Amino acid sequence: MPQSNRYRQLKTRLTELKNHLLPNNFSATGNYTERQQDRARGYRLLVHAEIESYLEDVSRETVTKAIRQWKSNYQPSIVIVSFLASYHSSWSLTSEIDNADLIQAARSRKNLKDSIDEIIDLAQRQFTQKIRNNHGVKDKNIKTLILPTGIDLAALDQTWLTNLDDFGAKRGEVAHKARRVQDGINPKDEYEFVQLLLNGLGELDRKIVALI
Repeated sequence: MPQSNRYRQLKTRLTELKNHLLPNNFSATGNYTERQQDRARGYRLLVHAEIESYLEDVSRETVTKAIRQWKSNYQPSIVIVSFLASYHSSWSLTSEIDNADLIQAARSRKNLKDSIDEIIDLAQRQFTQKIRNNHGVKDKNIKTLILPTGIDLAALDQTWLTNLDDFGAKRGEVAHKARRVQDGINPKDEYEFVQLLLNGLGELDRKIVALI
């Protein structure tokens, strides 16, 4: 099935990170030097950044393409409907939005008399800012980025979604805790876990490509 160029770029980059940072041969006993473990931690951080960037890019590109198509032929699509539904809910796709966010979104609302194109343009600006402010790949991030594209998260592998959320937590452990209080890291396990995430991203990518 077709894959986006952005997903192919992601796969290439993750292969580069594996070659640059992980051992050429994994230990059969799970014993690794401190340097190898630190490089595995660096691998986790950089892979997280690449996956986060991929998710942001494909969500932005999907919505942008749908908006261009709407303005070209004014035919509704699942992306436009989902995008405007997210805008209408003040992007409150999780329970973690605070009152300040709601007030800011409400104040920027267009009047009903304004044209649909004006509303879409405003929604696009808000969504672009949401993407810029995104930091992570956990459950709340996925909902904010993916639901406006029209993808049904219930149709995705729920184990994969849980693993992606766990990966976001593991990244935070490396980024925000001193080495002495971190759990040990096994480069082989890290690589295999990333491959599972990549496979799930491939399924997501195929669904996105099929949207428009």
